[in-house]
Amino acid sequence: MRSVGIIAVILVISASLAGWAQCSNCGAPDEPDCYLAFKTTETIEFSLIAPIDWFELHGKTESPHIFGWRVEASDGTVVRTVIYPGEPRSRLTIMEWDLYDEAGYIVPPGDYQIIVMTTESDVSYPVRIVDACQSWCGCYVPPTCDIPCCIRIGELYLSLSVGETRSCGGLSFSLTIHVEYSSP
Repeated sequence: MRSVGIIAVILVISASLAGWAQCSNCGAPDEPDCYLAFKTTETIEFSLIAPIDWFELHGKTESPHIFGWRVEASDGTVVRTVIYPGEPRSRLTIMEWDLYDEAGYIVPPGDYQIIVMTTESDVSYPVRIVDACQSWCGCYVPPTCDIPCCIRIGELYLSLSVGETRSCGGLSFSLTIHVEYSSP
């Protein structure tokens, strides 16, 4: 009976190791640990959050201000930069990335980092852009799975959401039917 238990343990360990060995190359090495996913047809609105514990932990009484933001590709290349002229803006400013690069083209699907430049430090959040326009009929939209990043206690962070949604081809079709009925 004891040998059956030992054999069962060896089988479980062997199966676990075999499964782990098969998945050793499952994820891309440059893939971020966490991100929020957005479609190529969406814009990204984001804002700086300074939680109350940030003020307490850092002994601050004044909110940090924003002097600009930038977006970097996964290789570190700066894709877009926005610098606010004059005085830095309030942390309550809502910013929006329309997914266009500096040359005016929509960025390809991939992993990016949104970085807000503040008077305290740079605050970033990784995003994944997925293609929403793969099908000729427009009926297939790939799934977008988020892996949200943990928010560290006492740290500034970004809040991200979908801003606007645009059509795939730039053309949109709208049909309105108006029916009036009058009773006799």
